[in-house]
Amino acid sequence: MLPVSRLTRMRPALAAGTALLAGFLASATMAQAQPAAIDYSDVQADPALWRVSDADSDVYIFGTFHILPDTLDWQTDTLMEAVDSAQTLYLEADVHSPEAQAQMQALIPQYGLNPQGVTLSSMLDEETRALLAEVAPSVGAAPAALDPLRPWLAQLMLSVAKIQQMGFNPAAGTEMQLIARVNGTDIEFGYFETAAEQIGFLAGIPEEVQVRGLAETLHELEDLPQEVDDMVRAWATGDVEALDEYVNGDLREDEPEVYEAVIVQRNRNWIPQIEAVLEGEGTVFIAVGAGHLPGDEGVIELLRDQGYEVVRQ
Repeated sequence: MLPVSRLTRMRPALAAGTALLAGFLASATMAQAQPAAIDYSDVQADPALWRVSDADSDVYIFGTFHILPDTLDWQTDTLMEAVDSAQTLYLEADVHSPEAQAQMQALIPQYGLNPQGVTLSSMLDEETRALLAEVAPSVGAAPAALDPLRPWLAQLMLSVAKIQQMGFNPAAGTEMQLIARVNGTDIEFGYFETAAEQIGFLAGIPEEVQVRGLAETLHELEDLPQEVDDMVRAWATGDVEALDEYVNGDLREDEPEVYEAVIVQRNRNWIPQIEAVLEGEGTVFIAVGAGHLPGDEGVIELLRDQGYEVVRQ
């Protein structure tokens, strides 16, 4: 198995959990460094795609990566043929429309800012405050600008800014590319969650866990580019077991309450919705964060537990 560091607390948001925040925050660039060109020409893309069918419906299930480099060509013929055959595209939530963007702008102050009189620095010990002052400028963030933020939001902003320095781009992310492909066609959109629900998953993490996650990210932010590169390669080549370990492995063991809230409970919530899709007819393409699909508590096994035959394409 590929080596795994302890940066998993941000992985669900970037690769699996909430399409909402990864895309929203990455669109507001903080990083000042010139993005480095990453060569993915050696990657033979074959991202995992599953299919479940009944007498009158075909449902494709695809795991997404919310932020990607422009240099990675992941759109295989098999995958795009499945997209083009669908009458409906299901995503985690509507986070890209102008209405959704406006809603997120309103929600961030509510869920992402500290109460009046409380600052981020006041939650941190002396060592972590010093580390924040050292690390934040390296990704184009002023520590004072982060001080009003709750720890989960500060952690996410720092992580996304670091990934932007790798040349990653939310416009190259899976959802944005799929939306661009189907725009102008007759395909309809469906969603499993709302923007408010997605923010709530991260904002609801206990504060002490948020603080611990931020401190850990500050200690290991320099390792994040290699971690994300490993995740991208595992995802793009369809190495589902490695991706599960990268995205979910340590989270399952070290922060089970976060894993339950951000991954497992949402997986369970989606199963009856997918079953309702199967009760209809036609072809549907479902695209949700890749970390939601593998593992014993992933969407694929949960569907199999309900008696469905889910086949890797």
